[in-house]
Amino acid sequence: MPEPGDEFWEQFETHEMIMEATVWVLAEDGYDGLTLRKVAERAGKNRGLVHYYFDSKKDLLRSLLDHIFDGTKRLLEIDDEDEPSDKLWSVLEFHAYGPGGVDENGRHYYIAINQLQALAVHDSDLRARFTRNREYLVALTAGILEEGIDDGTYRQFDPTDAAVFLLGAIEGARTQDLSLDIETARETCLEMVAQFESNVLRASTHPE
Repeated sequence: MPEPGDEFWEQFETHEMIMEATVWVLAEDGYDGLTLRKVAERAGKNRGLVHYYFDSKKDLLRSLLDHIFDGTKRLLEIDDEDEPSDKLWSVLEFHAYGPGGVDENGRHYYIAINQLQALAVHDSDLRARFTRNREYLVALTAGILEEGIDDGTYRQFDPTDAAVFLLGAIEGARTQDLSLDIETARETCLEMVAQFESNVLRASTHPE
């Protein structure tokens, strides 16, 4: 857990630093425990600076989802030269574990998202942002699958339907790992997804 003054914070500009601090406070204290004061303390900044960027807790959370959306596009490491299967697994593993993979950063990233997603049921602004983020991931995944269909890696199927299925399965497993006293749902899900990709999606004539 990064503390105020740790080297962890040095990689961020002020706005990003506040966003990252919000992720950690939200993950550790939940929505009810999130305050601008706690965010400022975690980032090692004064509260007035946080108020300079954000008028309210509500404003902060909307900016956080925009930050997460931008971060997803930036942190997903997909090499255009990779095979479609490799690109697919880059997306799926990121969706399962977040930036940093299985370490503390990835865990806190998705705990914070789960906190916000619960609020989105009754908040149309948050829901619109989650919908945008989701549509981006579905389109990205479907595009990779379509590329695989075109080059013969995968057989013919609806790439958007498959993307929705794959992302939904992983998201459900992730929620179990983060909200229940279990830790292996994502690992099990990814193992089954690997079998699904190999036995169902792949063209019979295409080697793995």
